[in-house]
Amino acid sequence: MELKRQLGLVTAIFIIIADVIGTGIFVTTGSVLGMTGNAFIVLLLWGIGGIVAITGALCYAELAVMWPDDGGEYIYLKKIFGMLPSFLTGWISLVVGFTASVAISSLTLVWYLSEFCQIAFLADPVYQKVLAAGLIVLFGIIHIYGVKQGSFLQNGLTVLKLLIVVSFITFGFVYADWSQADRLTMAYSSGGGKSITDYGLVLLLVMFAYSGWNGASYMAGEIKNPEKNLPRAMFFGTLLITFLYILLNVVYIISSPGTDLLGKHAIGAIAAGNLFGTAGASMITLGIALILLSAVSVQMMIGPRVYYAMAKDRMIFHSLERVNPRFLTPDLAIIIQTCIAVVYVMIGKNNIEALLIYMGFSLNIFPLLSVIGLMIMRKREPELERPFKVPFYPVVPLIYIVLTFSMMVAALVNWTKTSLFACGVVAVGVVVYFIWQKILSIKGADSE
Repeated sequence: MELKRQLGLVTAIFIIIADVIGTGIFVTTGSVLGMTGNAFIVLLLWGIGGIVAITGALCYAELAVMWPDDGGEYIYLKKIFGMLPSFLTGWISLVVGFTASVAISSLTLVWYLSEFCQIAFLADPVYQKVLAAGLIVLFGIIHIYGVKQGSFLQNGLTVLKLLIVVSFITFGFVYADWSQADRLTMAYSSGGGKSITDYGLVLLLVMFAYSGWNGASYMAGEIKNPEKNLPRAMFFGTLLITFLYILLNVVYIISSPGTDLLGKHAIGAIAAGNLFGTAGASMITLGIALILLSAVSVQMMIGPRVYYAMAKDRMIFHSLERVNPRFLTPDLAIIIQTCIAVVYVMIGKNNIEALLIYMGFSLNIFPLLSVIGLMIMRKREPELERPFKVPFYPVVPLIYIVLTFSMMVAALVNWTKTSLFACGVVAVGVVVYFIWQKILSIKGADSE
């Protein structure tokens, strides 16, 4: 049984917004300001990050309408390069991409909730793990119950997320002291080196907050009229996020003296406290918790589609291909992600954060390969039907490739240990792939 096309344009846009906007935008700017020492460069880097996301989204839109199936880059890499690269992107998704991300989102949500409520049992790490695991199970059940029901809840949570972000921006602009507008261009003595690799590393931090711009591509097989809806969703979704991110950073920078923000993580709460007082900071804490509800939900929605696509190709246990005959969802794939994510929750927030830092390099490899693959396909099969073509080709894909490759070089130079660890996990995936192929060949021989 195949998954059905039940999702419209609005849901596709909301999937991207829900997958991208999380804690990153509320905690990253202080580090970026501390590393650059210049407020204008901070705004510029958030704009460049938006360009990376938009160019990547336009490239994925061309690939997604060529092959409008669930799975995202798993499908594209299979079509362009063969099974090994596609298996590896699915391997990374299963090991860390979605499973660890949903675990850290749920744990962070519970932590923000405990900060807002100030209830003793919520501060207990054991209770936090239990609640975080319960949230993952709850959203897993909801997304098993039905695509329409899950998307209805997802849309509602995303509307709430947008209301919180837009309200923060609106009231921030109203309450900001615009006589301090020079803060938007102010330079500070702090800020480390100013080499190209240093700025590449800072841009990589910014891109962590933009990760998820390709979210709708993972559910391309369930989006109605994908030839029109996918390109629109991916472009307008990433464009809106870029606009909101730049405005949020304007609010952050103008809210406080730069010295109060340099290197600080809780920059959203700092800005809210300076603009609206203690009550405002408390409300932002609650707002971030509510925003993360949407992030947990969407990661439980899109991640299993990768494992479903892998199972159809026998790249993972065949049973994960199952579509529930009543609910029309990949129920076993959702269950396996739920179980792995709960295991991650139990190992603790600090360990997951370390894993995500170590694996960050690998998360850029496969989108980069996908965009390179788009250019290869233009040469290899120019006659292939393309209902949507990347505008201003080849400039748009080249912008994405050059900027992403630069960030990866910067990570390799500055974070050599973590980058090599990520490459090592990918190498383990190569070994797993060949072992799996051997198992399949033995099973095939036994069945003859």
